[in-house]
Amino acid sequence: MDMQNIEFPKDFLEATHRDWEASALRALKGVTLDALSTPIAGGLEIKPLYQGYTDSAPLQLRECSHPWKIIQRSDDPIISGANVQMLEDLEGGADCIELVLPGSPRGLHGGLSVQRIDDMLRLLDGVKPDLIDFRLECGYEGSATLALLVETCKRLGIEPDQLTVHGVSDPLSVLINSGRVRDSFGRLELRTQDLAGYARSNGIKGSLLRGDGRCYHDAGANSVQELGLILSSLLYYMRALEKGSVPAEDLTKHVSACLSASADQFGTIIKARAMRQIWSRLLEAAQLPFQPLHLHMETSWRMMTERDPWVNMLRTTVATFAAGIGGADSVCVLPFTSPLGLPNAFARRIARNTQLILIEESNLAQVSDPAAGSGLVEERTEDLANAAWSYFQKIEKEGGVPGALASGVIHSDVMKARREEDRLVATGRHPLTGTSAFPSLEKLDVDVLKENADQIGEVTTRIELPEPSTDGQLIEAVAKALTKGVGLVDIQASRKQLGESNCKPLKLSRLATPFETLRNKAEAHQETQGDPAKVFLATLGPVAQHTARATFASNFYAAGGFVSSGGKQFNSLDDMISCFRISDARVVCLCSSDKVYKEQAVAALKQLKVAGAKRITLSGHPEDLLPELTENGLDGTIYQGCDMLAELKTCFEAAGVSLSDEVEAL
Repeated sequence: MDMQNIEFPKDFLEATHRDWEASALRALKGVTLDALSTPIAGGLEIKPLYQGYTDSAPLQLRECSHPWKIIQRSDDPIISGANVQMLEDLEGGADCIELVLPGSPRGLHGGLSVQRIDDMLRLLDGVKPDLIDFRLECGYEGSATLALLVETCKRLGIEPDQLTVHGVSDPLSVLINSGRVRDSFGRLELRTQDLAGYARSNGIKGSLLRGDGRCYHDAGANSVQELGLILSSLLYYMRALEKGSVPAEDLTKHVSACLSASADQFGTIIKARAMRQIWSRLLEAAQLPFQPLHLHMETSWRMMTERDPWVNMLRTTVATFAAGIGGADSVCVLPFTSPLGLPNAFARRIARNTQLILIEESNLAQVSDPAAGSGLVEERTEDLANAAWSYFQKIEKEGGVPGALASGVIHSDVMKARREEDRLVATGRHPLTGTSAFPSLEKLDVDVLKENADQIGEVTTRIELPEPSTDGQLIEAVAKALTKGVGLVDIQASRKQLGESNCKPLKLSRLATPFETLRNKAEAHQETQGDPAKVFLATLGPVAQHTARATFASNFYAAGGFVSSGGKQFNSLDDMISCFRISDARVVCLCSSDKVYKEQAVAALKQLKVAGAKRITLSGHPEDLLPELTENGLDGTIYQGCDMLAELKTCFEAAGVSLSDEVEAL
């Protein structure tokens, strides 16, 4: 097709924003446009129409035409297996490895069992460390792990100034996840200064300290909170470095940001762009020279599901697309089986290929800020940046992240946001495909690796360590001890504990967990009783009248592990009651149109109760009929927007399935 010769309607090309508004209002027939606005987390909203920004310049995101770095996690506790994985990842297209140790809050199901130089040598066998980038995910001992990596590379003939390492340390995220660190904030600041001095004296490239939004996002924080808290963390680390006499022009070089990328495509693009905006605003307010922010993004752990995990491939693909469009410098895709255990070679290959296809076949990296000019993206980016900046100011008034953690403000705010999002999931307004929407009752066997994460080792040696200093003498002493065969666990045990920092911890929480817990209870019941939890679909009237609502009800109850029976066109009410008795179900759901409910529901309710139904619900919500139906035995209604979790839990009780305290607390 010759695109140049296509003639568009004149009124389409010349239509103004006001013309579009007028057209929309005509279609709405008296309803205002505001009625179509959608509120989203953080007090923001999505408008039905946006003004185009045809003159907007692209934001300065990732370096133009440069692809983002493809990062793969290395977290297999068996070193030989981790080495094989690492070589496969690098040969398969990854150009950065994230070393994940068991002490990391992001360890998930594993963690590398590297304690000594000999361990690291086995891990890096065949790897060219000077040709790739590294990220460290090591929890409290990031600086010691950096020293271990450096000394190992020296054994391989690679000097420290040939290494590029990002995200070495983030003690704030350790405190947030665990609720405790074995140092005062003052001493943590001294350790960051020591880390900067060590990296400077050794010429190590990369950003050492990270502001990590994943610990907030995965605990339930919204985007406003995630960005505001990252910015406050970055400011805290730069202030700590400034106290250590790091020149102002070098402060920004030592810090980086880490964001979660979710399946909310536009939300993720906007979040990445807004992070750049508030970073620029911070540098301007602090009168610091501009330095592009190194932005790493990882696909959201919170969005992933155990049930029907293949859907995680779609989620991570959308998230990766959005991270790339949003200008991330590096991206890590969590393998689709991550919620189930350590991913095998197939899951890791899919994670790599997701990025490779987007970079090399879709050429996403060829255009700098391709979302620029979109009215929706530009206006929502500005709104999010402003809201995040306001939240950042709120946290700073509390004394920054350390003060807001100690006072409980961050915990309170994040938990409030988490409850709001969990409510959207529980009511079906935020559906999770394969879990709360269109669930499959079939067991899908997915292979994961056997976990052997508890291989940290015992303390065998204690050494004298100096105090941290601005020239890195503490880490230099750690490095020297490592060359003599001391392990990381020995280093940790030898550190002097001066003070302690505490807060209410924020635990990782996947959105699907409440539904998955119910499914697990249903399967446990079936294993012990030999029969699944059942719901009988009492369909009234002809097929055309009940099919839609019966299908909805079947999917609704399958989200809790209930197997549906009935659901056909019955010859008579007596025929339906006979089928119900045979089904051995205790929960019944009436399914039909409102018209049929008015004619037949009361009689059906009475006979079903006599026949032994413990709980009877109705698919739909005919408000004018509910008083009469309730008087005749109706226990509840199910419809789009009702509390699915509450209904499913009630049905479990009616079906005789015991709920543990854990489920009751959901």
